Amino acid sequence: MNAKPTHTFTNHDVAEHLRLIATLKEIKGEGRFHWLAFRNAADVIDNLPEDVNDIAAAGTLTDLPGVGKGVAEVIEQFLATGDSELAGKLRSQVPVTLVELTEVPGLGAKKVARLWRELGITTLAELKAAAEAHRIRELKGFGAKTEENILKGVALLEQRRHARTPLGVARPQALGLIQALREALPADAITAIEPAGSLRRWKETVGDLDILAITPDPAQVMAAFQQLPQVEEVLLGGETKTRVRLHGGLECDLRVVEPRHWGTALQYFTGSKAHNIELRELALKQGWSLSEYGLKATGKGDAPAGEERFFETEEALYAFLGLDWIPPEMRENRGEIALAQTHALPHLLTRDDILGELHGHSDWSDGRVSIEAMAEAAIARGYRYWLLSDHSVGLGVTGGVDGEKLAEQRKIVDALNAQWAREGVDFRLLLGVELEILADGSLALPDDVLARLDVVVASIHSSLRQDRETITERCLKAIRNPHVDILGHPTSRLLGKRPPTEIDMERVLQACAETGTVVEINAHPWRLDLNDVHARRAVDLGCKIAISTDAHRLTDMDYLIYGVGVARRAWLTPDDVINTRPVDAMLALLKKN
Repeated sequence: MNAKPTHTFTNHDVAEHLRLIATLKEIKGEGRFHWLAFRNAADVIDNLPEDVNDIAAAGTLTDLPGVGKGVAEVIEQFLATGDSELAGKLRSQVPVTLVELTEVPGLGAKKVARLWRELGITTLAELKAAAEAHRIRELKGFGAKTEENILKGVALLEQRRHARTPLGVARPQALGLIQALREALPADAITAIEPAGSLRRWKETVGDLDILAITPDPAQVMAAFQQLPQVEEVLLGGETKTRVRLHGGLECDLRVVEPRHWGTALQYFTGSKAHNIELRELALKQGWSLSEYGLKATGKGDAPAGEERFFETEEALYAFLGLDWIPPEMRENRGEIALAQTHALPHLLTRDDILGELHGHSDWSDGRVSIEAMAEAAIARGYRYWLLSDHSVGLGVTGGVDGEKLAEQRKIVDALNAQWAREGVDFRLLLGVELEILADGSLALPDDVLARLDVVVASIHSSLRQDRETITERCLKAIRNPHVDILGHPTSRLLGKRPPTEIDMERVLQACAETGTVVEINAHPWRLDLNDVHARRAVDLGCKIAISTDAHRLTDMDYLIYGVGVARRAWLTPDDVINTRPVDAMLALLKKN
């Protein structure tokens, strides 16, 4: 076990280490109980609302469900050193490169273990070569079809590796780097620090990370940045810029700028490229050359050639050029500069505008906690209402609700609402369902059951490879049902994991506008579905939008900011989103009402 500088590792860091141990144990062939204990503990740690460092410091790790003495010791070692003795021992017994092979779709740990032991395959390149040479089909239980699927899986994994990083992965890494850097330095070492680039514009994927900082001691900051545990390799080190590769492959630039250059540097490195080109053209027309450092007079305007202007804020820069400040999410050269010139920028939605959510789950289907716990979490976040919408039967999810279970849930919901009313709590729990749209377009529950619910969210989860016409017609049937209020995550995509279906979104959105069906922006960072382009088109067609996190656990509600980011990229205002309204006004907008 290699000692590393002590660092506050995140819950996710700990969970990933436990998953590594679980996978190595499974490949090694240890009993299911031994590796499953680490995998279950990883899920617990990953979804904790508390910081695992605080729990470890209090000596109460074993109070967590699924965390026994052995797992707790591993966690404590990892928090102290960034590694554990158990992981080191397993790496000496099992090639750690085999873990990557388990990421190939269709290959589990047991198959990977056989490929290793019987064919000597230890890397992705060796796996691909063996499949291309038809060596894998020689193994009992594999065959030509399995070999073909392995090649497809390897191609898909390679494609993912070269793809941009989903926002839901990149943003926590950027914020973690900023937090770690602050912790590694004296309190006054960093005057200002902000992420820039695609991340600041809330694009659904990013190519790399850009972070800007102001500091009185650049050398100290750069040295500390290069030593962060998240850094795998320093690619470029300098006085004002350092580029590193993080564990996992994402690259990050840290730039130090002077306070007088902060406004133009933040604008420049936020982008987008198209927006910056348009802004530079505007500056040139006014006799100024715009760079990351400031403005310099070209001599073709009122100012003498060579005169310089610097800006400590973006607002000051945009104002100097005759523009209102443009929110980063809008900076894609889609007409935002012209609007800023005429003071006509839309009043974009903010997190504080959202009064409640209209899609969430409990342990009655595939959620992790009780109805009351989810509702209390919504209250704690300042919501005025929250929709309980467990999966219906028809999806194959254990505990999917039917008419009888929904009647039981109604009793619980009514009792909780009565309790909160007595206590003077301004909150209403709504009862709904996430209704499965079956492969033939029929719905998993009958109309008489749906009619008794407050809100019905209809979604597609299965038969996702249907052709464009089939899956579009399937969705249209659901939209035309008078009891379906909201269309959930319409394209069914999972960023970096599963492409969108072939659904014809233009026809679907037109039908939603015609029928009054609300369209969801699913804020879970793996979905972000609708995307910004479709969300803006939906509003242009006359649709109303709902933004919800599809929460399955308490901490999932934190994902709301991702949905708001999508909405802001789509130029949505509070009026475009139904859950910015009080509960009765919101319900009145649903087509059933």
